[in-house]
Amino acid sequence: MLPVGTSTIGRTKENNIICMHKSLSRKHAQVDYDGKRVRIADLQSKNGIFHNGKRVPACELVEGDTFRCGDVTFLLESATTRQPKISVGVQTLPSPLGLDASLSKRITKVPAPAVHIEDDQRYKDKLFLLIRASELLVGEQPLDRMLDELVVLAVQVLDVDRIALLTLDEKTLEIKPKVIKTFVGAALQPYSKRVVDWVVDKGSPTSFSDVSKDKTLPGDAKEDAAVRAAMAVPINPGGGTVGVLYADSVSKPDAFRPDDLALFRALANMAAVALDSHALRRNRAGAGQPAPTKIALPTKIPLPSTLSPPTKVPR
Repeated sequence: MLPVGTSTIGRTKENNIICMHKSLSRKHAQVDYDGKRVRIADLQSKNGIFHNGKRVPACELVEGDTFRCGDVTFLLESATTRQPKISVGVQTLPSPLGLDASLSKRITKVPAPAVHIEDDQRYKDKLFLLIRASELLVGEQPLDRMLDELVVLAVQVLDVDRIALLTLDEKTLEIKPKVIKTFVGAALQPYSKRVVDWVVDKGSPTSFSDVSKDKTLPGDAKEDAAVRAAMAVPINPGGGTVGVLYADSVSKPDAFRPDDLALFRALANMAAVALDSHALRRNRAGAGQPAPTKIALPTKIPLPSTLSPPTKVPR
């Protein structure tokens, strides 16, 4: 429950709402609730707060509103009492993360006591991520916004230090970063070019246990001296690789499991669909062809006004 008065959101223990995520500052935001109205304000955080897709210094919230601190989305929902509740979860979805914080390894203070519970929650989180990602594909957001949202969703479930979505530059024919999220100190290049080049060349999803010690990768190993675990997936809509989805950990080797790579493949496929649809619309517009008309089917088929009920014929 959100208590009357002032609460704070952050990733340290002195906050009322704790979310152990790298995109949040120690004290990220302040929430004021006077019994009727809820207001959130940024506490000079690094990654800010977002409401309705825009970064804001402060704003008022109503029941059902979502807001984002860094890369973590919160939902303001009603409870059985008059006091509202803030839940943490995948954007716009009633995530199970918000239902019982004690079951989530991402926001609870104490780890779940049973491994099978943690794994069960892990798969639930990924299911909600895929549902939200599929909703993005049928929406009408600009391409850049959609790709950014896909990366943000991945960050909420995967334990990564750096993540990047790279796409093919049609002029230079080089793979260049389009979306980048980093949660470690600044680096000359926020991804391993050796890993990206390898995946583009091989055309298949790959996971590396320790890039810094991997001798199969081409190029200068000194460039990746700080990179431990990494995984990358080609973005291929069917006609060839047009991008790469990349993530790594600079803190520990063997950080990614097979199901992490499988989730990454699903997100890369969705990115491929988004890129392909965008290219199709752009080509259609360049050729002067009108966009396809959306037709809504009626819920009921009306009967003609001249139709009358059948007449009973006496025997």
